[in-house]
Amino acid sequence: MRLSNLKTRLSSFWTLQIIGWSLYGVMIYITFLTVVDVSRMFSLLQVKFIRAVVGFLLTSGIRYIYKHLAAGRSFRFIALLVFTCSVLFGCVWPIGEAAGLWLLSSKLFPFAIAWSSYPRQALDYAMTLLAWSALYFGIKNWQAWQAERERTLEAKALAHQAQLEMLRYQLNPHFLFNALNSIRASIDEDSRRAKRMITELSEFLRYSLLNGNVATVPLRDEIAAISSYLDIEKIRFEERLKVQFEIAASAAAEPIPAFLIHPLVENAIKHGMMNGAAPMQLHISAERRNNRLRLEVANTGKMQESINGTGIGLKNVRERLAQLFPDRHSFQLTETDGWIRAVIEIETPGT
Repeated sequence: MRLSNLKTRLSSFWTLQIIGWSLYGVMIYITFLTVVDVSRMFSLLQVKFIRAVVGFLLTSGIRYIYKHLAAGRSFRFIALLVFTCSVLFGCVWPIGEAAGLWLLSSKLFPFAIAWSSYPRQALDYAMTLLAWSALYFGIKNWQAWQAERERTLEAKALAHQAQLEMLRYQLNPHFLFNALNSIRASIDEDSRRAKRMITELSEFLRYSLLNGNVATVPLRDEIAAISSYLDIEKIRFEERLKVQFEIAASAAAEPIPAFLIHPLVENAIKHGMMNGAAPMQLHISAERRNNRLRLEVANTGKMQESINGTGIGLKNVRERLAQLFPDRHSFQLTETDGWIRAVIEIETPGT
């Protein structure tokens, strides 16, 4: 969690806590004004003030317990925890109230517990704490829903940005010039190859344009688009580019962010051709390992400092993974044994 978000949440809790218990104190004071003499109005104010302060302190302690014990727990566990805390702290409240009044003025309020009315008081306070707990978790769940909604909206925005970046990379004069020139040269020499190139180019562009407004796509669709792109690049580089796919059947249907793998393939071809021996080998694989989807784009060559996580494409990959799979992913770019490997791992629901 970012520091600014943490400050906001802390600020919102304590603001609501102070306002809520201040209103509670005012309400119970006004309620009892009709049943006391004018001479006892100040004493009543002291009693209700201490009651609200004790409530404030007890619920602050309960919140600490909820934060450390309720996170990630089932509804049944949370319900039992709320009931237990409400009863226990409800029993403590009358004692804390008596102690607070005694500290405020031992002459006016000697420390004493009215044991005959203690069970009724404890029950009343327990019900108040139950209401406070319900409000606490209600606000907490609403904040979580708001945060998830914001993450979803940001993920969609990043997906759209990725599409625009991908189009900027691919629909540039250099790419189109090479693709169209290769198609033109093949029309007379090999009309079948020219038709196939046109088909691959149209399939690649169709995927690029149709998936700009979605956050995720099945892995098989992303691989199909990358295959179309690489078929065109293989004609351009001929024997200098060798491509191998190894996509496990169990991974093909897994949802991934649209245009997630393409920047990795783009970097692999761009830098592998410049810094590796011919032919450049490109290996794209995907599999599931213990409820984790593992994606790898590996190419022969040497890593340059300029691609070690600072490029626009790689930055977008990292940001979109962080938005769609917070705390459930990893992304590493390494060089070993003459191969550059970009590896993404994403936690997936168990089968």
